[in-house]
Amino acid sequence: MIPARQLRIENARIVPCEDKTVIENGSLVVVDDRIAWLGLTSEIPEEFRDIDQVIDANQRTIMPGLVDAHMHISFGEAASEEELSIHTPSAYRAIRASVDAKKVILAGVTSACDPGGPRGIATAVRDAISAGLVVGPRMAAAGPQITTQQGIGDTLPSPLGDLPTSIGALVRSRDEILQEIRNELKDGVDLIKIAGSGIGTREFGSFTLGELEVAVSEAHRLDLPIAIHARSRQSVADAVSAGFDWIMHASYMDEPTLESLVQKKIPIVPAMTLLVNSLEAGKGVQPTSTLDAIKRELDAAVKILSIARTNGARLIAGSETGFSMTPYGQWHSREMELFVEFLNFSNHEALLAMTRDAAWAMPRFGNLIGTLSPGKYADALIVDGKPDLDVKILSNSKNIYKIMKSGKFVEQDSVGLDRKPHLFERTRVYTHEIYNRKKD
Repeated sequence: MIPARQLRIENARIVPCEDKTVIENGSLVVVDDRIAWLGLTSEIPEEFRDIDQVIDANQRTIMPGLVDAHMHISFGEAASEEELSIHTPSAYRAIRASVDAKKVILAGVTSACDPGGPRGIATAVRDAISAGLVVGPRMAAAGPQITTQQGIGDTLPSPLGDLPTSIGALVRSRDEILQEIRNELKDGVDLIKIAGSGIGTREFGSFTLGELEVAVSEAHRLDLPIAIHARSRQSVADAVSAGFDWIMHASYMDEPTLESLVQKKIPIVPAMTLLVNSLEAGKGVQPTSTLDAIKRELDAAVKILSIARTNGARLIAGSETGFSMTPYGQWHSREMELFVEFLNFSNHEALLAMTRDAAWAMPRFGNLIGTLSPGKYADALIVDGKPDLDVKILSNSKNIYKIMKSGKFVEQDSVGLDRKPHLFERTRVYTHEIYNRKKD
């Protein structure tokens, strides 16, 4: 029998993230890939006192690895709709995503949910990570976002048809909804994602309530959780009525819908980071009308989500990493900062939103991650400073002293992290403006 691998980290400040408890002068014991014990160093059980591998944390903080509830590993930091769904070959996307996965875990994200992208890529990267072929976070993966012509999963011109590289799967009937869900289960997804509203903030949803009910019923019959992208008032109201497992964004939710959402205990993943970063990165680039629309949505989201928090809704932190505005490894923890800045979370509460609570978005692993608890996976960060008092500490990777996943430390090197984009990874722009001939 192979002897168990044991590790003790001592002289630490432990933030388990089960609640707001902090253990000063604590120790954490790992056996193989699980947490075996944690508590005061003075109370270490006899069986864990004689361990070969002992690390002195030197009063650093030990906390759970971050869980990003909304990250698109296949998007490749896309700068345009065309790049996202047309120009990049699927095989290249998958290889690129396997490199980007390392950027994610080096930012302290040990688990992440990818709620929708080109068919097969997220599940392939998930499986490659699980097989030890690729370094990256523990992952949950959806397939293409199931969409109608009015959903965010179908933004390309109709003559292009259904592209295999697209982030969406276009359905035209209830039968096609059922068939797509069954196909995605066959492909090995962890969850189903519905594109419940479209680009912008138009009032209507992309599906009828009856169609959403069909999707929820079929997903649950097949034992799959089902989430929805819903920004407009109607799409959120219908999503709550249909009984989705969690809702992404909910920017224009009204108060009657909020009341029902709280009663049904449906969590929200706001992903405000994408809105804030889009405003900051878009200055001088995007038209004023576009920036004004993003600002209106951010203001609406802050207003209703603040009420949601006060009324007891569960808000989960997810960064929507994967776009050019939210590149891998850089912005994951900002959602916690925005929860503090805009939604009146304490720093410790924001930390819980991206550890304990975000585990909700990891269907296969949710009960085994998110907190430092005996029996759970040993996914942990050793951090310089006190992130429970200031989550901004986690925005600087230099403050993350050690990253542990399944009881093993991740090598914090930069091999393979820098790359040059190919031509097909950007929109093929001929000129930045019309090249008018000068008149004599």
